[in-house]
Amino acid sequence: MTDYINMINLNNFVLLLFIGINTYFFINFKNIIFFHFIKDIPDKKRKLHRKPTSLAGGIILIINILIFYFWACLNENILISETIFNSYNELNLFLFSTLSIFIVGFFDDKYSLSPSLKFILLSLIISVTLMYDSNLNILSLKFSFAEKILHIENYSFVFTFFCIMVFLNAFNMFDGVNLQASTYSLIVIVFISLFYNNDFLNKILIIFLIFYSFLNYQNKSFLGDSGSLLLGFIIGYIFIKLYNYNKINYSDEIVIFMLLPGFDLIRLFFIRILNKNNPLQPDRQHIHHILIKKFSLKKSLLIMQIMIFLPIALSLIEINKILVILIFIFCYFFTIKKLDF
Repeated sequence: MTDYINMINLNNFVLLLFIGINTYFFINFKNIIFFHFIKDIPDKKRKLHRKPTSLAGGIILIINILIFYFWACLNENILISETIFNSYNELNLFLFSTLSIFIVGFFDDKYSLSPSLKFILLSLIISVTLMYDSNLNILSLKFSFAEKILHIENYSFVFTFFCIMVFLNAFNMFDGVNLQASTYSLIVIVFISLFYNNDFLNKILIIFLIFYSFLNYQNKSFLGDSGSLLLGFIIGYIFIKLYNYNKINYSDEIVIFMLLPGFDLIRLFFIRILNKNNPLQPDRQHIHHILIKKFSLKKSLLIMQIMIFLPIALSLIEINKILVILIFIFCYFFTIKKLDF
């Protein structure tokens, strides 16, 4: 009992340390040189912010991840208490994948890598991670509306790879206006912590997201590709591990968490294909662009947050998940149809 209390006290102290580090980054943001190594330059076409803005979100996030990794290596109780890591091998692979994805995003922010090269590099990173972390591969699909379990062992690698890549691109495309990606991530991680598991990593992500959101709100920093790709991967990683370890019961529960960025990706993919454009090439047809044409940024963000929050909340209070998904699809396309004319 005494050891348990000591562990709790030590973890709380480390959480305070994380709060202190992120507070320091927030207060001294202008004076920390490497936060301003890469800036997003407005072009008056797709990038409409008023002045060059730091792309430090990914740098701050990877610093938090690195500190978490070293703390978990020093304190084995952290690894024991974490749901998503079964061993140090899984923790090491997590570090490899997150650090590698950050580096790809960092170079993309700096040198604007071609979509094809970025896809190849991300594919290699995810493939290596899946090959060496068997617990990250989805072996079966369970649905709330069906008793039969769909076993996909022979296709688990391909299916898991596809799921991660789709969500990475959906999340990356969803990061379009201030606070959009961070508030979405905050809603998702808070719901996960309240209803599925309250891992130490979740708490660190919440701390990061709160402080980053203040920076983003003040137009001091964007996530950049280094941040959006990294954060998207971490969220996807957490969902798959929780599902594989039976913390999340059904596949459609995860779908509900990803409805807004997912459907925005699907809609834009088909629109770009129909218009004979590269489906991976950015444009200004996202739902946030459509909303901002009609409403202020604050109202647009509120509408999107409601579209994220309500399906998750309805699902968790045991309303039929298929009904929740159908209602969302109707509301999403009704909003697009009504506003985009």
